[in-house]
Amino acid sequence: MKQTAAYFLAQLKRAARLLPGQILADIAVCSCVGVFACLLIAQGALAAEGTRYRIGMVGDLSDSYLGFGIAAVQEMDDSRFMIELVPMSEQEAEAALRRGELYAVMRVPEGLMESIVYGENDKLVTYTAAQGQQGLGTMVMGEITDIASTLVTCSQSAIYAMQRALADQGRGDEIGWETDKLNLALIQMVLDRGGFGEVEVLGYGDGLSLELYYFCGMIFLFLLLSGLLNSALFVHRNSAFSCLLKARGVGAFWQILGEYLAYLLLVLAGLLVLCLPLGFGLGRGYLGIPEWEGMGAAPFLAFVPVLFPVAAMFAALQFFLFEAADGIVNGILLQLICGIGMGYLSGYFYPSAFFPEKMRMLGELLPSGAAARFAQAGALGKISAAAWTAVFVWLSVFIVLTALVRWRRIR
Repeated sequence: MKQTAAYFLAQLKRAARLLPGQILADIAVCSCVGVFACLLIAQGALAAEGTRYRIGMVGDLSDSYLGFGIAAVQEMDDSRFMIELVPMSEQEAEAALRRGELYAVMRVPEGLMESIVYGENDKLVTYTAAQGQQGLGTMVMGEITDIASTLVTCSQSAIYAMQRALADQGRGDEIGWETDKLNLALIQMVLDRGGFGEVEVLGYGDGLSLELYYFCGMIFLFLLLSGLLNSALFVHRNSAFSCLLKARGVGAFWQILGEYLAYLLLVLAGLLVLCLPLGFGLGRGYLGIPEWEGMGAAPFLAFVPVLFPVAAMFAALQFFLFEAADGIVNGILLQLICGIGMGYLSGYFYPSAFFPEKMRMLGELLPSGAAARFAQAGALGKISAAAWTAVFVWLSVFIVLTALVRWRRIR
């Protein structure tokens, strides 16, 4: 036992010698990541403000009903914040589409409104998107087109049903007046459709806002990849020294435990280096988290201890990967591949709610998924017993596996 305690103290001293250099490396990495994140956020905010689909309108726009409809969309409807309809000639529209000034062109055939009014519906509006516009915008425009078609069809059915009912009752002289009234009522319903339902944003990952979700994801990713910064602790290791320790009574498990605790010291130091600027930014209002709005840095300071079990689990994972790899270079490559792969599957880069079900289930089963559930619940102050158990089980599994690898190596 005396030899085990001496070895543990020696590892702590070694970690303490490496600590200043590791802190400087952590500061440099945190600064680069912070600047990059701020640039991405600023660029995303500017892009979000300017996201508006500009669509050229070509064809017969002289009809008063069609003109009223375009004016209503542009001036009164909520879709004006997303769509801008620009009347122009065929030549102007094609040139603007080629230059990338238009998202798409809509061609309105002559006599469209007469066809709709008389129920013929034999005139088709053609929609031409710019080459390569096959993403979310095209899907949105497809949905808008389907909705518009449904509104026209249902409105026609309502008007014709009303007209037939009046004719059957011998009130044919009222058809014109009642048709105008019904048209105005239908138009009002379309413009007021936002009041038919209430939009509730449920959030991402256990109800977190997008800001808090990515805030946690950035911390998780830093912890998951911190093995790249702390790899100096694993330089100049050899099996001969481990065999000598075993001969002096320090078994594989106690060797791993002593080295792991020293490595955990470096990981926790890096975490604190990351938390200092984050706490300062939250306290001064530079970082906006809706769940913590108006509370300064107090919620984050309460959240930091929640990250310690996650850091301990990730440290055990990294220690296992370094122990299982053959050489420091292979260990660093293994850290990078596993870190990025698990981070992606568990939603650190992109919300896992948008992944296919099987991929999402796989991400939740991984250690990175257990860490995300644990810390995200901790950010809201509601960590469950299952979340505690998952983190503790993964931590224990990695410690035991690392000890088995060491035992096999020095056997």
